[in-house]
Amino acid sequence: MAVRKIGKKRTTKKKQSKTEPTTLSLPTEKKVTEPNFFLYASLFYGRAGVGKTTMLSSFPNALMFSCERVSKGIECHDFNWEDGGVHSWDIFLAGVELLEQTDQFETICIDTIDAAYAHCMDYVCKNKGIEHPQDEGYGKGWAAVKEEFASTLDRIWATGRGVVFSSHAKEVTITSHSGEEYTRIQPTMSGQAYSYIKAKSDFVFYCEYVKDRHGRSRRVIFTTGDEIVDAKHAGDLPQYLPLDKSRGVEVVVDAFCGEDVGIPIDDIRPSKETSKSGETVLTKQRLEAARKNSKKKKLSRKRG
Repeated sequence: MAVRKIGKKRTTKKKQSKTEPTTLSLPTEKKVTEPNFFLYASLFYGRAGVGKTTMLSSFPNALMFSCERVSKGIECHDFNWEDGGVHSWDIFLAGVELLEQTDQFETICIDTIDAAYAHCMDYVCKNKGIEHPQDEGYGKGWAAVKEEFASTLDRIWATGRGVVFSSHAKEVTITSHSGEEYTRIQPTMSGQAYSYIKAKSDFVFYCEYVKDRHGRSRRVIFTTGDEIVDAKHAGDLPQYLPLDKSRGVEVVVDAFCGEDVGIPIDDIRPSKETSKSGETVLTKQRLEAARKNSKKKKLSRKRG
C-alpha cells in the first residue's frame, strides 16, 4: 500500500522554516535504540560530598561547565577554569557558541544545573532592567527565563552531544490526597528548571550514603524512583548501583550494556548518614525482599 504524503497545512499562519521538509512520510521501519550511553541525557543528584562532580568528571571526552565552583581536586577539561569557571550566563553562552563551532568533546557536564539556572535568571533580569522575574507582570519575566534557559540548552543538544547535569538534593514534605504526609527527596533546582530538565533527561540518578552488611560505609546510586525518591532510567537497570570513585561512570555503562553489576538489596542498609527518604525506601525494599524470600522457601518446602 502506498504511503500517504502530507503537505503543508494551508490553515496555519506559521511561517515554514527553510530547513523544514515540504513533504513527510510515515515510517516503514522501527527506529533502533541508541547504543551509546554517552549520547543520552543524565542527571545525578545528591547531598554535598557524595561524589556527583567526581562522577561527572569520569565521563570520557567530556567538557565540564563548573557553574557553582571549580573543583581544584578533580582533573578534567574545565571550561574557563583559570577565571573561576562558568560564573555567569555570558560565559555559559560563550561556551555554547564555541561548542557549535567544533566537534571537540562528546559529552557536556553542567555542574550544577541549579547554579546555571540562577546565572540565566540573573542574565534575563539584568537585560530587562528588573530585580526579579516576578517584577514583570503576567508571568512574562518567568517566561523569558524559561525561554532563555531552554533554548540555550537546546543548542547544546542540537550539536549531537550527550549532556550530563548535577544537582543537590532536598527533602520536602508532601501531603497526599488522603491528607497523609510523607517525605520525598528530589533535586534542589527550581520547579521551572526541573520540569524542563527531567523531561529532557533519559536518566535521573539519586546518589545516597548507605552501609553494607558488614557495617562499612558505601555510596550507591538509586536508578528507580517511586513516591519517596525521584529517579528514572531508560532501559533495564538494576535498582541499586555502586557509586565507586575508582570506576565512576564505567559501572553505569556496564549496567546499561546488560552486565550484572547491581547491588542486591540484602547487601545494603541505611546508615547514620542516610537521608530520611533513603532510609524509608531501603527499609521498604528490604521488607519486600524478605517477604519474597519467605514465599519462595514455603513453596520449596511444599514441593519437597
